[in-house]
Amino acid sequence: MGARILSFLLGVMLSGLGWVIYDPKGPAGVKLPPIDLGLLEGHRLFIGLGALALGIVALLSAVLPKGDGPRARRQGPPAVDFDAVVEEPAEDYGHAHDEPHVHSTSGSPRPSALW
Repeated sequence: MGARILSFLLGVMLSGLGWVIYDPKGPAGVKLPPIDLGLLEGHRLFIGLGALALGIVALLSAVLPKGDGPRARRQGPPAVDFDAVVEEPAEDYGHAHDEPHVHSTSGSPRPSALW
């Protein structure tokens, strides 16, 4: 609910800012001071329409329902089963059961002749 409210406020602000950049006319024909865009002044139309479109998308995402249709929830099994029991591996990988595994105590591998 909070995300929808913030999305609505962001949409109102972006669409208002986009309209002021695109056409700086206030209510009842009052001329607003134009926002200086510096080097991007030649792209005023595209920047204004882009901010206006982004604001409208944010407004629509806040206002429209989420769409809890038949595809909204997955019907299959969960991707990860946290209650599963860990099984022992079936293969030996060449080690005998009575021989202890030899592990290196150093964290780095031995250098080879190629290094």
